[in-house]
Amino acid sequence: MTKKMEKKYIPLANYFEVALQQEITLSFSELENIMGQALPNAAYLNRSWWKKTKPPLSHYLSWTNAGYYVIDVKLGTSVTFSRTQMKTTSNISKNDDNQSAYIIRAIEASDARSFIHLQEEIFQQTDFMYNIQNELDLTVQQLRKDLVYWKQLKNRTILLCILNGIFAGYAVVHGYKHSKAKHVASIRIAVMEKYQRQGIGSALMKAVESWSKQRDISRLELTVMEHNDNALNLFKKLGFQQGGIRQNAIKLNDAFINEYSLSKIL
Repeated sequence: MTKKMEKKYIPLANYFEVALQQEITLSFSELENIMGQALPNAAYLNRSWWKKTKPPLSHYLSWTNAGYYVIDVKLGTSVTFSRTQMKTTSNISKNDDNQSAYIIRAIEASDARSFIHLQEEIFQQTDFMYNIQNELDLTVQQLRKDLVYWKQLKNRTILLCILNGIFAGYAVVHGYKHSKAKHVASIRIAVMEKYQRQGIGSALMKAVESWSKQRDISRLELTVMEHNDNALNLFKKLGFQQGGIRQNAIKLNDAFINEYSLSKIL
């Protein structure tokens, strides 16, 4: 990847690098979801911004480096990219005829509202999460404040999976503050129901491990409800070991459910 590209466009470059589609149309909001940043005003006002392929600006490299070129712009609405040759890559969903690419990146302050909506949607879809819909009461302002604090700690983050500009899942990495436990982090992972069984859960966990190693986190911990067979199978496949059982840890529909504790040494 060229050093001339602005940092804000790197996630967009990562997306096009793994994309397989001959032609891709993305809305402006989907493009901003991929980037985690707002597009500049020029992108909303001038078609020439999208058609540009010469310095000194270098935003176009995020798609031209992967062989894509802009063929249509509907200002403020959508942009269509196309290329002449196809390629193969790994981060591909094969659930439909229009193969979709996803990227995983750390959350930005501009993602706060979308992340809260994503969480609430997932809470509504499953009983395997520890909160129900509208119970967490997390505000955009509070999350943004938390993100600033987490950057100071350097061992907490949220990794977002974005599939064709849509928030598909997330992983929360919560490192501990105490000096004797700074090498440990607890993990929470969730994927939207319609995007499950596409490898996103495994990809999120691999991203968690990579992020953690860069920050000297060497032990990952998580908990899973005993009847969540899909999650248990996934984590065991990824090398997590069961360390104990918390009996009657969860009360669900007036029934008590055990919870398994799992961990992995990186």
